[in-house]
Amino acid sequence: MKLKFEIELYEDFIGEPFRVDDYFNQRINIYTIEKGYALDFCTSTFNASILYDFAQGFIEIFEGTRQAFTVEMYESTLEFTFTYFQKLITVTRYEGFNGETIEMQKCRFDDFVEAFVNEYKKYHKYIAKNDPNAYEHEHFCMMRDQINILTNHLNKLI
Repeated sequence: MKLKFEIELYEDFIGEPFRVDDYFNQRINIYTIEKGYALDFCTSTFNASILYDFAQGFIEIFEGTRQAFTVEMYESTLEFTFTYFQKLITVTRYEGFNGETIEMQKCRFDDFVEAFVNEYKKYHKYIAKNDPNAYEHEHFCMMRDQINILTNHLNKLI
């Protein structure tokens, strides 16, 4: 299993100097990739907030302080709930507009988190490469810490 994060730059950001604050506010499309096919998973603005919330929820599941968490998408009525049970993660999407809940994904928790961490690392490296001042940004550093914590959990170091 793989995930792919695609950041859509707003028109007024194109051609401007890269700034981490601006980049964090861009739209993100997240895809799951299975058997060579990319499937829409979720879309939202404020990509940094969405990714941070996903990572924090996974950390809390690893630490045993939660069995489920919900992340609301910006600019839509969608909510994604991640439920952990017996080494599996079930992802459901709730559409607030019509009240419909759909199961989006069910797979091994570690596989999903590993796919998330791999893509989160790429996202983080891209920012570091493009903004030499990124490490002065509190949220950028918090993301680095999340990546390290999740990597340590996956490697069973903690």
